[in-house]
Amino acid sequence: MLLAGLILAVAALADPWRAGGAFWDFGNAIGFVALAGLIFQMIPAPRGPPRPHERLGYWVLGVTLLHAFWFLAGDAAARFYLLPGGPLHMWLGLAAVLLLAGLSILARMPDRLRLHPSYRHFRKLHRHLALACLAAALLHVLLSGFYLPHGWQGAGLVALALICAFGRLRPQVAAVPAYLMAGGATVALFVLIREVAL
Repeated sequence: MLLAGLILAVAALADPWRAGGAFWDFGNAIGFVALAGLIFQMIPAPRGPPRPHERLGYWVLGVTLLHAFWFLAGDAAARFYLLPGGPLHMWLGLAAVLLLAGLSILARMPDRLRLHPSYRHFRKLHRHLALACLAAALLHVLLSGFYLPHGWQGAGLVALALICAFGRLRPQVAAVPAYLMAGGATVALFVLIREVAL
């Protein structure tokens, strides 16, 4: 998936050897892959079975949870960040996870039919929640200050997200195998650039 490569480029171009150790770089690479999947999901998808957009959404949620629990399980400091008074970017990350989970749960059939009076109502609410999730995820990345030390990098990431969310792009079919393969390659490159180059 091209988006994963573009996000990798934005994160690596200015300072490709900015490293935080293999554990930290691996966990954050997973986070960038989750963000790439979320941004890709903002591109309009064709309607109709077998609902590839929905299937990819579950995988994006899974990768997002892996990113979150990677740090919670392996870095004791991360658990303290979510206590009252913790950094805003961590609370925004948690908000993004909860919104993404809500998006996946509320869109499930046949529950969706019971929750929404019409498809138009569902689509509008789903879109608004998705935009809120994207905003929280972007702010989580930008305010953390990791890997994106320059303003133009943050601007590039936001521009990429806005183009996908509001641009007149051709509707995309969300392919899970392509996402996982591109994501795996992105994680490997992200870590190798930082760890091996040093």
